[in-house]
Amino acid sequence: MDFNVHQRHAGPDPVLFEDTSAPQPQAPRSAPMMHPNQQQQPSFEQYGQYMRDPMVANMAMQYGSSLATSGKAYVEQNLDRYIPISRVKFYFAVTTDYVIHKVLLLVFPFLNKEWGAYQHSGSEPTRHLNSPDLYIPLMAFATYVVAVAIALGNQGKFTPELLGLTATTAFVWFLIEIAVVQLAMYLISVSTEIRIFDLASFSGYKYVHMIICVTVAIFLGSMGYYIAFIYSSASIVYFLICTLRYIILPDAAGADRIAHGSKRRNNLLLLIALIQPLIMFWLTYHVTYGPDATVTGKKL
Repeated sequence: MDFNVHQRHAGPDPVLFEDTSAPQPQAPRSAPMMHPNQQQQPSFEQYGQYMRDPMVANMAMQYGSSLATSGKAYVEQNLDRYIPISRVKFYFAVTTDYVIHKVLLLVFPFLNKEWGAYQHSGSEPTRHLNSPDLYIPLMAFATYVVAVAIALGNQGKFTPELLGLTATTAFVWFLIEIAVVQLAMYLISVSTEIRIFDLASFSGYKYVHMIICVTVAIFLGSMGYYIAFIYSSASIVYFLICTLRYIILPDAAGADRIAHGSKRRNNLLLLIALIQPLIMFWLTYHVTYGPDATVTGKKL
């Protein structure tokens, strides 16, 4: 008998474990399905091609220009509600001739013989020398900060932080002065024609004299500083009294305005004039110290 018949007709031996070491063929991936209403987003390169199109570029320029124009008009209309731009422009309408003569008037007020009132409606700083302006106070403020930095640099005490500290201190005292005068006008119930910008202008003229004091201190030392301070104090007080008496004392006439003015108005005029030397001294006396004045400043 042939015992190998079963082996010849039988199939291959069953595989107990599948060999997974060989790489298996992968089915091709199908493209992701897109919703019927979903559109493919344009790429960055396509946006660049759109902007290189002359027609699209012109439309974008026109739209941007119209948007900027409308935005500027909106800002000007709404900004004028809070900041009177037209009034501020009045105080900066100056010429070189006006600035030169006004600075000479501030430095040598005793030589001037024509003191008179000014009218806001009909005169401008370029037409009336007694009219207030904000250009000179602003430029004098910046020059004062630089002059103090130079003076401290000559003493070997300059640091970059002193620029910001000097400007901040001077500006804070400027605001305190305006607030004190406004509070005094409210407490004594005095109504005058002087405006807030006028008050800021007259208060800012003292920076011209502060520059003189600091400059003299740089070249002549403390003795020259005190001489310049006495003269500058007398000049600014005389200038403010001669100018503001036509505004604060409008009822009196001629040279007897102060004598015949009300007591409260005279006190207000003297307050505005006499507070100037105090602030001038407080903001400039430290430049008279020498290089070894650190200890002296602490003792003071």
